[in-house]
Formats: sequence, C-alpha cells, structure tokens
Amino acid sequence: MNTQANVQTIRNFYAAFGSGDVQTIVDGLTDDVHWYSHFTEDVPWGGDFSGKANVPGFFSAIYNNVDVNLFSADEFVAEGDTVISMGRFGATSKATGKIDETPWVFIWKFDGDKVCSYEQYSKPTFGEIFVS
Repeated sequence: MNTQANVQTIRNFYAAFGSGDVQTIVDGLTDDVHWYSHFTEDVPWGGDFSGKANVPGFFSAIYNNVDVNLFSADEFVAEGDTVISMGRFGATSKATGKIDETPWVFIWKFDGDKVCSYEQYSKPTFGEIFVS
C-alpha cells in the first residue's frame, strides 16, 4: 500500500471516530495490533489496549468519560509503512465538568493495508480534568 493510501485510511478512521463508528476502525486493524496511549493513570483511555479485541474498550473509555468538543487532524507525515498525524483534542469530563484541550501526535504503522501499531502522545496535564 502506498503512503497516500495509508493517509487516507487514517483520515477514514478519524471520520469513523467522529461518528462513533468504532467497527470501521477495528476492521482496519491486525489481530495483534499494538495500541498504546501515553497518558497518566487519571485518563480512562490511557495505557495498553493492544489486541484487536481490546481496542473497542479504548473508544468506550473516551465516549463514556468525556464529551468531545474538538478533534482536528491538522497535519500528516507519511513515509514507508508509517503515518504520523498531529492535531488537537478538546473534551469536557462527564464526572467533573472540567474542560481542557491538548495537542496530540499519533503514530500509525501499517502491515500491508491494516494498522499493526498505534501510539498516542498528548500533553501530560490533560488528566487533570478527571481529578475532583
């Protein structure tokens, strides 16, 4: 698969996330996908959700704990089997009502036409919206 096709796959994932269509994302993953979100323990979707069967739990943790106010993918860099995307995420914690926004970097790796690895990096203080 070429780099532009990989970028389009990630754009399709972002559209699916925005509409709550987690199945489209899961269908585009390898069974043994590495899925890791580098957040503090306060963030419900932080940590390791590796394995295709565990990825829906990552999205449930987002949808169940925040109202998403902003999700923008502003830049893509692709080379070989890797796509790096950068953007912004804003949310309101359902538990505390606190609001925050963070820049993010997502690193996607492909095995053929499927994603085999995802890592998420955001600002370290984002978890504060979950603390009372």
